[in-house]
Amino acid sequence: MMSFSQADAFSPSQFTSSQNAAADSTTPSKSRGASSTMPLTVKQISEAQQSGSAGEKGAPFVVDGVETANVRLVGLVSGKTERNTDVSFTIDDGTGRLDFIRWVNDAADSAETAAVQNGMYVSVIGSLKGLQERKRATAFAIRPVTDYNEVTLHFIQCVRMHLENTKSQIASPAKTYSAMGSSSSNGFSEMTTPTSVISNPAPVLSVTNGSKIDLNTEVLNVFREPANLESEHGVHVDEIVKRFRLPEAKIRVAIDYLADIGHIYSTIDDFHFKSAFNE
Repeated sequence: MMSFSQADAFSPSQFTSSQNAAADSTTPSKSRGASSTMPLTVKQISEAQQSGSAGEKGAPFVVDGVETANVRLVGLVSGKTERNTDVSFTIDDGTGRLDFIRWVNDAADSAETAAVQNGMYVSVIGSLKGLQERKRATAFAIRPVTDYNEVTLHFIQCVRMHLENTKSQIASPAKTYSAMGSSSSNGFSEMTTPTSVISNPAPVLSVTNGSKIDLNTEVLNVFREPANLESEHGVHVDEIVKRFRLPEAKIRVAIDYLADIGHIYSTIDDFHFKSAFNE
C-alpha cells in the first residue's frame, strides 16, 4: 500500500549512534544479479504507469518513459513486522510511503534485516510489483544509512535521472533499466546503461591501436574477474590503485560512479566492493 505524507524534514540529528552500530554489524547482502538500479522517490513510483495494455499483470512500470524493474529508495523505516520467512516494512522518504517485503532465506538475510529498525534511515534496492492501483516492492538489499549526505545525494540523483530521461525522450525511444538486459563485451549494454554513462563518458585510460579504453570499464572488468567474483568480501580499493598505478582519487571517482549506477556494491566497509554481475 502507498500513501502520501508530510514527513518532517530530514535531520542529521536523527542519525543515532545505535544506527551507526547497526550498520557496522550488517552482514553484506548477496548479489541478486541486478545489472543496474534506478534512483527514485516514492512520489515518482506512485505516478509510474504500467506498460502493456490496460495495466497487464506482470508488466513493468514506466517512470519518465523508462521501463524499470530495479529501484533504489532512501527513507525512514516504519511498521517493521518480522515473520519466519520474511520481514515487511514501510519506507517514508518525505514524498510518500511504500510497502516493502524482504524474504529471509538464510543467516545472511536474517542478519541484514535484524540491523534495520523502526525510525532508522535506510537505503533499499528492490523491484516493483503489483498492479497500477496497488503497487508494492520486494527488497533484495537493505542497509542502514549512517551519513546524512547520502540522503541528500539520493534526491540529487533522482532529480538528475528525471532530467536526463525526460530530455532523452525527445530524441530517442525509452530505454529499459532491468536485470534482463543483454550484456556486451565491455560489460555495458544499450538496454541497461543509464543515460549518464552516455552523456558523461569516463576518462580515457589509454589508446591502443587507435582504440580508446575508458577507466570505468577497465575498473569494472577487474571486479568481474572470476577470482574476485568468488571472493566473499570483493576487492579492496588499494588493490585497484596498485593495478592501474593511478592516484586513489581518480580510482575512487570510477568506483563511486560504478556503485551509483548499480554495477558494483560495497561489502564489509567503504573500501571493499564487489561486482553486481554474477558472471
